[in-house]
Amino acid sequence: MIRIENVSKVFNAGNVDEVSALKNVSLEIEAGSFVVIVGSNGSGKSTLLNLILGSFFPTSGKLFINDNNITQLPEHERSKWISMVFQNPANGTAPDLSILENFRLAALRSSNKTMKIGIDDDFVELVREKIKKLDMGLEDKLNQPIGSLSGGQRQALTLLMGVMDKTDVLLMDEPTAALDPKSAQKIMELAKEINATLGITIVLITHSLKDALQYGNRLLMFKSGVIAKDINHDEKQNLTLNEMYDWFV
Repeated sequence: MIRIENVSKVFNAGNVDEVSALKNVSLEIEAGSFVVIVGSNGSGKSTLLNLILGSFFPTSGKLFINDNNITQLPEHERSKWISMVFQNPANGTAPDLSILENFRLAALRSSNKTMKIGIDDDFVELVREKIKKLDMGLEDKLNQPIGSLSGGQRQALTLLMGVMDKTDVLLMDEPTAALDPKSAQKIMELAKEINATLGITIVLITHSLKDALQYGNRLLMFKSGVIAKDINHDEKQNLTLNEMYDWFV
């Protein structure tokens, strides 16, 4: 579970360019849920994700993962619970390393770095089987540098790597923004499958209202640093795209 208690975030406090990105936000996200967040630029949605990730700390308030207070915990110490898929497919991978080597690094994400996970036959087969499910033909290109792949291919692999090691929460910040429609759909379907089969809590930010309507079991809209709408699963079933468009008018 993610629990956020009265969290505010002010950037450049006391300066002429001071910005109140989040204003006393409280939120509980149940374990295993798939929450989709929408909102205009500057609404506070990415600030929330980065606070959960640990990219920076809140000005006030507290954050918890599974009842663990992570408010002042550095990002690397949160990796035992949290992984992240970024908007740019190039982030989160080592471009000059092979697909297989990148998966090996992902498998060590939350481990004590004195531990060694070798690339033995069992590990190769494990990675091959995971990648084969993408139906992208990459399972036979494990030694190819990951930086030579298309954006869609890299993002799909990044998503798989995000759950290669044990994780409770998967944060996704506009993961389809830089992709073509076919690749974008592949990513969204993969996220849906990961949530359903592994029970990993997903928090997704998107500007695609169509995806926001189609995926997830809870929908949040941020506006001016607060949660303007909180739509549960049953309410979401009766929601239309036109109604969502009206939120932004």
